[in-house]
Amino acid sequence: MRSHPVVKYHLKPDWCRPKSRARPAGASRRRPHTPPRSPTESFNASASPALDMSLRRASAHAARALARRARAVAPLARDASSTSKPLEFDRLRAAFATTADAAPRVSATVDIESANAPEAPTRAELERRPRLSLVDAARWVKANAKAKFAESVEFAVHLGVDPKRSDMIVRGAVRLPHGTGKTVRVAVFAEGEDAEAARDAGATTIGGAALVDEIKEGGSGTIQFDKAIATPGMMSKLKEIARILGPRGLMPNPKLGTVTTDVAEAVREHLGGRVEFRAEKNAIVHVMVGKVNFEEEHLVENVATVFRELLALRPKGKGAPNASKYVRKAYLSSTMGKGSARLEVSDLVDAASALK
Repeated sequence: MRSHPVVKYHLKPDWCRPKSRARPAGASRRRPHTPPRSPTESFNASASPALDMSLRRASAHAARALARRARAVAPLARDASSTSKPLEFDRLRAAFATTADAAPRVSATVDIESANAPEAPTRAELERRPRLSLVDAARWVKANAKAKFAESVEFAVHLGVDPKRSDMIVRGAVRLPHGTGKTVRVAVFAEGEDAEAARDAGATTIGGAALVDEIKEGGSGTIQFDKAIATPGMMSKLKEIARILGPRGLMPNPKLGTVTTDVAEAVREHLGGRVEFRAEKNAIVHVMVGKVNFEEEHLVENVATVFRELLALRPKGKGAPNASKYVRKAYLSSTMGKGSARLEVSDLVDAASALK
């Protein structure tokens, strides 16, 4: 015969059991329904002292908040002349207007000159602008320069290359025939006869290991030059300050001709208007080509010289753009001018080919 497990039930004593609430006979388990108060019925807060105190505190807090807001915010002009029913906020603010009326009202002023300033053109507007020849663009930039100083003229070219690829990096340097119109301070890291030749060529800062140690100890605050040239023998010493010169674009580079044995010729090139350029991450090259006080012919020759160098640096090989897709757009603008002039690429090619 099969045996079943024995289940034991432990009964609690009577004093441990919860006592049930006694309900009268015939009473319902639901709570009695209380009819809602009518809107006209007054509420007797004094019946509950705790509730009365809570209401008083809430009223005082709301009164202080409204008084602060009334002192900080002045009513608008249209509120005073409005004939519509006043807002509830206005009635409450009138009740606490003792300190609000004495508070001074601040009136804002509008800068008329900034309001009338022209807005920057959108990309769609730039696309709809007519393409100008190089001569007309130079004349347009000079006419739209309204600053009280000689603004710089910038030549921007959007190339059809992928800067993320190492074989499509466009980087170079060129000497402008008429210079940039900017005073350039050149530093030369050299010793011995090379240092003397650099001094005769017009370098402003000259030094060897002592100059490197000075920049290493003083940091970027000791840099008082715009371009840096070095001899091959000084490159091992310049590695100690590469983190200081590199982010500022001052580290000498053999590809740019700033590491050379003929430091005198390099100094003369930089003082004579040598500019360096490189395609940014969006494949745009920005080059300073002069000032607005230049002659139109000088600006045209500087732009054509830079464009000819860009054509010579077109990447070759698999996946490289062909000649027709290498240059997408080109613009000429000034520092503080109103917009930029879009150039006709075919006219740039003609101007570059006409150079001697």
